[in-house]
Amino acid sequence: MAPLGDIRHRFPGLADGWARFDGPAGTQVLDASIEAMADWQRSGSNANAHGAFPAAHACDALEEQVTATVRGLLGASSGGVVFGPSTTANVMALTRAIGRALGPGDEVVCTTLDHDSNVTPWVLAAEDAGATVRMADFDGTTGRLATESVADLLGPSTRWVAVTGASNVIGTMPDLPAIADAAHAVGARVVVDGVHRTPHVAVDVGALGCDVYTTSSYKWYGPHAGAMWMADDLLADLPVYNVRPTPSTGGARWQYGTASYESLAGIEAAARFLLDTGMDAIEDHGRDLLRRLLVGLHDLSGVRVMASTGPEDVADRAPTLQFLVEGRAPVEVAERLAAARVAVWDGHNYAVEAMAPLGLDPEAGAVRAGVSIYTTEEDVDRLLEAVASC
Repeated sequence: MAPLGDIRHRFPGLADGWARFDGPAGTQVLDASIEAMADWQRSGSNANAHGAFPAAHACDALEEQVTATVRGLLGASSGGVVFGPSTTANVMALTRAIGRALGPGDEVVCTTLDHDSNVTPWVLAAEDAGATVRMADFDGTTGRLATESVADLLGPSTRWVAVTGASNVIGTMPDLPAIADAAHAVGARVVVDGVHRTPHVAVDVGALGCDVYTTSSYKWYGPHAGAMWMADDLLADLPVYNVRPTPSTGGARWQYGTASYESLAGIEAAARFLLDTGMDAIEDHGRDLLRRLLVGLHDLSGVRVMASTGPEDVADRAPTLQFLVEGRAPVEVAERLAAARVAVWDGHNYAVEAMAPLGLDPEAGAVRAGVSIYTTEEDVDRLLEAVASC
């Protein structure tokens, strides 16, 4: 397994000794991110933007710095970054603006593989505008969203395509460049929900071909906040809802009120940590532990891994999976693992549309386990031992 070095000490929240597989909903926070937020709050620079005194200048400089760092993390050579409280909030703002230009006969394509934050905001905007949302289905057996499943729904009426970069419940990653090419061929724009992709693989928004890319820093060891990259023309021209004093250019044009500068400081530190660690090493680490987890679960009698063709099904997949234990409800399995100090999630995990293709109860869902940068082989073995004892 590609070594990342001894990094567990960089996460104070791990001191309690739990094996944490709950990262897909929110990771433990990096020490440097915690310290950056605290240092900012103590510094006296916590003022507001565009003032005539040094603290205000520091706010401007921080926003410029974190914008550049996040652009670097996303491989963006141009475009702007919008910061907000969450990806759901950012997508709500985006779709509200997009909805002003939609009308009867227009179509939006979403997918059943997506988190609901990349589905319901589009449905609401389409309902308000009299437009139509069409859903592309993924294969519940393999967990894969075929490019053709999206492309077959595209046509001259398609205005936007909203697609996940990686499923937050089963980890599968669609062929985004191919989907983007098909969408652009009919004149549609592409929004990628990159929340579950960003912590696990290198991102290059240009290579992916998307026009908007969303991510959340609390899924990659930073504070609870969202960041949304947008192509320059969309950033400047979409009719965003904002108040009159809002800046007319840049990411701030999209931000509702004063930025959380302490969060920006934490985002900067977390993004820098990923870049300094190296996304290739992080990807190797996740893939190796996912394989170990898959091998162990497939070997256990009475355990079914959702949308997995076998222990080697790790290509184009974030290190996240769902499973069921025969005779046990998902919540019961999660409770039994918690008694062994192993943290997992149960339920649909907001991937509401994905439950039916996976053959799962819409509320009970399944047990979800995700590998994070601080997950170890020992953690995986603890989870497998706890599942075996169920």
